[in-house]
Amino acid sequence: MEISATNTDKFKVIKLVGKIMWDDAQELDRRIRHIVEDEGFCHLVFNMDEVSFICSGGIGVLVYNLKKVREKDGGIYIVSANEYFNYICETLKFDVIFNGCLFKKFEDFCEGVLDKSVK
Repeated sequence: MEISATNTDKFKVIKLVGKIMWDDAQELDRRIRHIVEDEGFCHLVFNMDEVSFICSGGIGVLVYNLKKVREKDGGIYIVSANEYFNYICETLKFDVIFNGCLFKKFEDFCEGVLDKSVK
């Protein structure tokens, strides 16, 4: 798994690439904690376009950290045009868990969330 991150206004955009295995999930959790606790971001955007596999630990990291950032009035947003990842989201009912925070394209996220937060 490769992780890269950029800042957009009050959002941290995190791009994940490759397979997210158990060890990767633990590293992802550490990185998210650093971003939230040390860098002070509580609005995280995950670009999952290039994720080819995610283990249950990786899914758990996303859901667990969603709870953590919501406690800080933040959110986790998932952007994915990836058929595999979108199938996982549908199967696990992420549309319910991430209520309104799943987007197929980054442009949709910008129109639905980013543009509103700037106003």
